[in-house]
Amino acid sequence: MKGNPVPIRPANLATMSATIAGAIAGLSSREDQAPPVQITFESGYRQTVEQGGCRALKTGQGGVTAISTEAKVKFALFSGTSCQGSRALASGHGSVSFGDPVLAGAIVIG
Repeated sequence: MKGNPVPIRPANLATMSATIAGAIAGLSSREDQAPPVQITFESGYRQTVEQGGCRALKTGQGGVTAISTEAKVKFALFSGTSCQGSRALASGHGSVSFGDPVLAGAIVIG
């Protein structure tokens, strides 16, 4: 690009911000998000996670005994409360139950 960039005038900034926000909101429609995932723990407690990405699991409930969701939803359970730097313990897609509880601290849903 040749020349000097044109500065954004304050009067136009609000309009630009509203346009960008509307475009982002349109990209994250309910249809694009992962369906809800229900995680069952040894204690019987059930945690529902409604959006994809990395989510911390409820502590003090024992290991994960089951995951219930639609067949197309992928998941991975991690040993720590963060998905980065933690070891993956189990992964798959759709609903699953574990013979031995999985002591996980976080789940990635995608």
